[in-house]
Parts: sequence; C-alpha cells; structure tokens
Amino acid sequence: MINVKVLAPVYPTEDPEKVIRAISALFTDIKIEKEDIKTAEPETGVSPSLLLSGEGGIDLLLILHGLILREEIIDSIRNKVLIAGLSNDGLSVRFLLNKQAAFVGIPSIPAQEESLGSIEVVIRADSQEEMKRLFEWLLPPTEEGKPVAEIEMEYVERD
Repeated sequence: MINVKVLAPVYPTEDPEKVIRAISALFTDIKIEKEDIKTAEPETGVSPSLLLSGEGGIDLLLILHGLILREEIIDSIRNKVLIAGLSNDGLSVRFLLNKQAAFVGIPSIPAQEESLGSIEVVIRADSQEEMKRLFEWLLPPTEEGKPVAEIEMEYVERD
C-alpha cells in the first residue's frame, strides 16, 4: 500500500487560500487540514503561522503524474529528487515542491529549502518492491526524455 502525505507551512505574509490552491493544483482531490503553529524558527526569527496537510493513497498523485509527463521533466524529477530523497530502507521518499510554481500547476523542485517553505511530499510504501513500482508508474523509463512505456496505476497497489 502507498501512503502520500503533503505538508506546507503558511507564513504570515502568505494567503492561506493561495497555498491551498497551489497544493490542490498538484494533488488530486486532496482534503487539506489546517493546524495553527505557535513556535518560532530560531534561524530566521520568522515562523509559519499555519501548517496545511493532507494525506491519502496513490490516487493523490494522479495530477502530479500527468503534469510531470506533460512538462517532460521525468528525468529531472527522478535524478534530482526521488533518488536523492529515498530513505536508506527504501520504504519512503521525501521531496519538496515550489509553492509559486505549484500555484500555476507546474511541479518544480527547488534547489534548496525556500525561505517561506516549500510543499513537502512524503511517500511511504509497504515494501521496496512497491516503492519501485511506484517510481515506474510516476516516473516511467525514458529515452531522450520521452517515456518508453506507460505503466498503469493498477500495477501499483492501491488502498
């Protein structure tokens, strides 16, 4: 089974509805919960006032999958993020997405943590084999940047 968790801090200078729209532009039918935050970040002195989160199964990734294919960024995403963000046990992967790009429906990986925070995505699988199948579906094998095979989502175990 695949579990997808999406988190995004909202800072006082940001409109929470715009951050919700950014998340919703990348994740299918995500139900977003709001949590007030009262702690300050020691490095900047600026802290988020709200944490947005949503959780679900592989179905949450349908829009993101389509956008990655449309934007032809499969290799970039695979090389920069998913391989580097894979846990040592191979059962989870963590990566960040830029809020501003997400707002206009483009999945973009920031080079580093952004000052107003990024959208954090954590994907967990029950087995390394399931994680491998997820990668094959989300980021299919390519040749010269184009997918050579399209893996059906049903190939990956669903809730």
